[in-house]
Amino acid sequence: MNHPIRMLSIDTPETHFLGASQGRWGEAAAARLAELLPEGAEVEIQTDEQPCDAYGRVLAYVLSGGRLINQQLLEEGLAMTYIVAPNLRHAQVLSEAARCSFTEQRGMFSDPSLLLPYEFRWSMRGQSSAKLVGSLSRGQVFELSERERVPCWDRVFFFDARDVREPFVRLAAERRPRGR
Repeated sequence: MNHPIRMLSIDTPETHFLGASQGRWGEAAAARLAELLPEGAEVEIQTDEQPCDAYGRVLAYVLSGGRLINQQLLEEGLAMTYIVAPNLRHAQVLSEAARCSFTEQRGMFSDPSLLLPYEFRWSMRGQSSAKLVGSLSRGQVFELSERERVPCWDRVFFFDARDVREPFVRLAAERRPRGR
């Protein structure tokens, strides 16, 4: 039985979003995924706390040949983490894979002009519907507008404030004095 799957906790560059593309990096990610999971490939899927999204897609970690494909795309620099609470099953290992690719400038991270895929979509349609962003390593949660306080590989997005629970703690926005 076939079900559309949204791979959990990763985000690849866009090939076609509202008529726009992220160019070669979107094409490279799509081609690599087709190599890793050719049509008819047997896969194992693991769901997390939210088994489906609002579009009816299965939210899943995809394994093939004992390998977590979500992690492999991060390791090759063809995806960025897009961890959405409460789906945190593989968050630590995926965050570490993204950190290494970012630090070593693998794949799309070698191109400083490339927007992160979710930021590309936000630029096309306006801001995200995520309300908060947290640091996976520190457990701190901030307003989305303060996302730069959290390294991109360490971000956890919260679409519902009720998903902020241990080990995360919401911090109030810093009060900045107004200029005179």
